[in-house]
Amino acid sequence: MQITEHPGSELLELRLSGRIDATWGEHLSATIEKAVRAGSHRVALNCAGVDYISSLGIGVIVTQYKLLKSVNGSLVITEPSKFVRKIITTVGLAGILLEGSKEVAPAAAAPSVHREVRGGAVYEIHPQSSAHPLSCTLIGEPAKLTTTGFDAADCRSVPFPSGTFGLGLGAFGTSFADCEGRFGEFLAAGGCTIALPTSEADGVPDYVVEEGNLIPRVETLYALAGNGDFSTMVRFDPLPDGPGKLGLSELVTTLLDLSGSSTIAFVVLAETACVVGASLIKSPALGPLAYGVPGVRDWLSFTTERVSEKSLALLVGVASRNISDEAAAFLRPLRPNAAICAHVHAAIFNYRPVQRGELPFAGTVSKVIATSNPKALLHLMTDSRPYEGLGETDLARGACWMGSLETFTRG
Repeated sequence: MQITEHPGSELLELRLSGRIDATWGEHLSATIEKAVRAGSHRVALNCAGVDYISSLGIGVIVTQYKLLKSVNGSLVITEPSKFVRKIITTVGLAGILLEGSKEVAPAAAAPSVHREVRGGAVYEIHPQSSAHPLSCTLIGEPAKLTTTGFDAADCRSVPFPSGTFGLGLGAFGTSFADCEGRFGEFLAAGGCTIALPTSEADGVPDYVVEEGNLIPRVETLYALAGNGDFSTMVRFDPLPDGPGKLGLSELVTTLLDLSGSSTIAFVVLAETACVVGASLIKSPALGPLAYGVPGVRDWLSFTTERVSEKSLALLVGVASRNISDEAAAFLRPLRPNAAICAHVHAAIFNYRPVQRGELPFAGTVSKVIATSNPKALLHLMTDSRPYEGLGETDLARGACWMGSLETFTRG
């Protein structure tokens, strides 16, 4: 089989020739997936040169059709050969694959949508209904992580129902004694909470999703815990002639600019190009973290290389240009000598494209968890070591919900 790509302004045409069977089905699937990861969510398969398609080939096309449809994209078959048209019609898929070409035209953007180009990306701003302004409570003493460690007096049980967000160090359990050997990074958003237990060397994140009377609750050592409505939803995509990605610091800087506020809270769902960060591998309730080398290696697991394989990341964070003395212990400079300070945690999932257009915050996080278990949970940071430093997290495209934080309170 031969596949040639012919990109248009809104549609990518893949011209196919040969057979779509067990030998070439995986090649077609990989080609479509590569195009989607590069940002093409509207794909047309020109099958004028296809002389045979098997049931496996049909299955490949249907799978990719469903994936693109789930993110408001489309996949259609154009100019089918006589054999392809007969098979697609016989199996009852003509209505969605052959006659669905009207789906190719993208829906017009709502009149209220505002677009801006900044740096290497274009931003689409969607104002949201915001009945309750965001507020944030500072819980605990982060400095104890490297000074005294934490004990039972530092533990607070914090619920995270819908309408709240949070991040910090904590664990799922019933008390400090129950969680003492498991405290690690956590994040919470949209009625979902994800925590990384430190009781095992290769521990994987666990999660609790709000359902009925079940409310996620975290035993915290320290945390930024907020509630209220995000006032703005922002989509971001790299410019076609740009680097194809944007650094975390660039995104956060732009979000602060767009908000018109000195301090914001945000949740981001993004396709990533690279994630850089660290996570605890030992509970800080067992003693203070050692920052010196080699002792720090017994406490923290760092990303060791820039991984090119894309993933889906859920970020929860707080960022500020004018941090108060009270909140300073909870935030750190985004980059060395940066004016913006932030605290950002990220849960990493298997790759899945982020749906196009305006996304409601309600239900989005739970849908992500329903389709893929989190693979990792990291405290995002910049690796600025000379020569061998990895740099910062790079994002390809995604959606963000944010709001202004005027004050912090102590809890």
